[in-house]
Amino acid sequence: MPRKPLSIFLTGLLLAAQTPPLKAEEKISASEPAASAALVSTRTLSFKQMGAGYPLKMRGDNSLASVGFGSRGDEVITGLALRLRYTFSPAMLADLSHVQVLLNDEVVSVLALPKEQGGKPQQLTLPLDPRLLANFNQLKFRLIGHYTNRCEDETHSSLWAEISNTSELQLTVQALPFANDLGYFPEPFFDRRDFSPLKLPFAFAARPSTAALQAAGELASWFGAQAGWRGVRYTAAFNSLPAAQHAVVYATNAQRPDFLAKLPPVSAPTISIMPHPERPERKLLLILGRDDKDLQLATDALVLGQAGMSGAQVTVRGMKLDAPRQPYDAPNWVRPDRPTKLGELVDNPRDLQATGQQPAPIRVSFRVPGDLFTWGSRGIPLDLKFRYTGQQQSAGSRLNIGINELFVQSLNLNASGLGSTQTSLRLPVLDNGLLSNIDRILLPPFRVGSRNEMQFQYVFAAEKQGECANNLADGNRAAIDPDSTIDFSAYPHYAALPNLGLFATSGYPFTRMADLSDTAVVLPRQPAQQDVGAFLNVMGNMGQSTGYPALRYRLVDEGGLDSIKNKDLLVVGNARNLGLLKVWRDKLPTTLEGSERKVAEGKGNALSQEPALGLSGGGRVSGQADFSAKGRLGAILGLESPLARGRSVVIVTGSEPDAMSAATGALSDDGKVAQMAGSAVLIRGDNIDSQQLGPVYYVGSLPLWTWVWLFLSAHPLLLAALSALAVLIFSFAILRLFKALAARRIKES
Repeated sequence: MPRKPLSIFLTGLLLAAQTPPLKAEEKISASEPAASAALVSTRTLSFKQMGAGYPLKMRGDNSLASVGFGSRGDEVITGLALRLRYTFSPAMLADLSHVQVLLNDEVVSVLALPKEQGGKPQQLTLPLDPRLLANFNQLKFRLIGHYTNRCEDETHSSLWAEISNTSELQLTVQALPFANDLGYFPEPFFDRRDFSPLKLPFAFAARPSTAALQAAGELASWFGAQAGWRGVRYTAAFNSLPAAQHAVVYATNAQRPDFLAKLPPVSAPTISIMPHPERPERKLLLILGRDDKDLQLATDALVLGQAGMSGAQVTVRGMKLDAPRQPYDAPNWVRPDRPTKLGELVDNPRDLQATGQQPAPIRVSFRVPGDLFTWGSRGIPLDLKFRYTGQQQSAGSRLNIGINELFVQSLNLNASGLGSTQTSLRLPVLDNGLLSNIDRILLPPFRVGSRNEMQFQYVFAAEKQGECANNLADGNRAAIDPDSTIDFSAYPHYAALPNLGLFATSGYPFTRMADLSDTAVVLPRQPAQQDVGAFLNVMGNMGQSTGYPALRYRLVDEGGLDSIKNKDLLVVGNARNLGLLKVWRDKLPTTLEGSERKVAEGKGNALSQEPALGLSGGGRVSGQADFSAKGRLGAILGLESPLARGRSVVIVTGSEPDAMSAATGALSDDGKVAQMAGSAVLIRGDNIDSQQLGPVYYVGSLPLWTWVWLFLSAHPLLLAALSALAVLIFSFAILRLFKALAARRIKES
């Protein structure tokens, strides 16, 4: 999903960049090494991390595949090695065929394709010259393939090669000095050129206040929105200096970690950047205040007004938030009030273009609200506009459309662009002879989930003219018009809960409001570092889903439940510290109390036996095991709030503090997220067990007629009885009518 600008207007926010900076560097410089060696590290990026969700496929001569990666602004890449895993056709001629490897359009190596190795997985490590790198880089592979010495078909099926998306780039990087200037923010803490997950520690005083943690959660959600598809990996540190890496520190004049003890007190909400005491190449982002209220104000200013910052330190004089968000208006989601343009779903219009005789599919990702109710729909309307170069052979040229790897429809391409009638160019400014077409397509609603991807695969046929001649088009071009639309605005919102699959994929029901204004987060009275780290990671996932910071959520400990009764509750804490697990013990499908555990077993796995919307009771418990065990066990539990009907509770917990990372780590793993559903998810290493246990409740509303049909669809015997009754009533009415007509005729005669 593309990053969208924040739609909040700030009033009264003044960032005084000219305020004299804190003398923190001088105060802490005594702990810095006098002459530290350069900070060198090694980082590995897989092609999958670089955006290649599938193997890179090259089909036909001169076919091309590519991946991209970036170079961070706070480091220089001194070494670059490409670890390739690939396979190629055994039918190609070894002396004429090869694969060119290009870095930023410059050939850096050529892969030989020996015939005896054809069809077998190959591995090869290639050193690359880091001097060719730029801020953003393209690694391309071009297949030059031949299968005979005489006449060839450049699109012959024997001409193919594949690069595995498990191939890797190994980067040796050296940290560079980075200016203490907030004008570069969010760099170096988040760099959009870095395609790896965002890893950022948060440091607090020995016992951070609830207000300080609430401000940190808001900032964690904002960083999550920036990181997007990269994901986040947060850790928390109490009264300790994070390892030599960029970090965020929250401190007030009265409560601060010991390594900031010599920092002068501040007289206003303050945002500052300073070198890491152990490694000056790394930076600390300081959120400072006189009290907790100042920390919240400084965080709001940082999240919403970073464009106005400069210098090593800024002070916040005041600010005012705009009106709260409306339901389902998250920037990362499809529009709830009108059709969504495909151009709004990509970072760049170039992402909707393809070139070549057999181009790679155009992929468009989008998110929809978890409770979108599409039952009974004929399909999601997609008004598609597309363009392509004129074909010399119309037969066989087509556009294949799919969603989430399910084939939907195939549209024929032709030389005229629309039926058999010549049409004018739709985009004359391109001046490339593109033809145009418009079609309305219905996407199957049962294949649309919270996270989705549409695929548009152009297939161009070429006409063979004679034994040794063809008329292959040079440089076919095709595009999906950014003004094409997909429309979800006509569907109501209604869902059967608990359904942890919706929480795992989109943060629902909490993300219904993009600013989380209907959400309260509950922590233990004395949270451990791991509890706070898990809380920050969950908040980062929320921002990743919505593309918007959690400006209006509430954070309380377990003693503050009375003030948040009418909110959806997100409870985070390990089973040893979280008292609510005992208070709500009878309402939970699974209980964890240290080594004491009770695990229920439902009628079937929640992935295969989810309760139907509008139906009865939900999964029944067929048995419960009560036992004592050691070892790490993470759990995510869902239930209706015991404090208010129609409100939801999701509990992220673990058998012990160290097990909290198992639960939050699973929420960042797409493979594990796909296995989550129902009301109880247990995480044991790589194993995910999902069950639908306990009562089902419903949120949202439906039109009366839709609700009636939904109810009847779940009760076929009742529907049959009502149908029979309707037939009898109708027959009786017809009989009475005929008798009345007969009596009238007798009377008239």
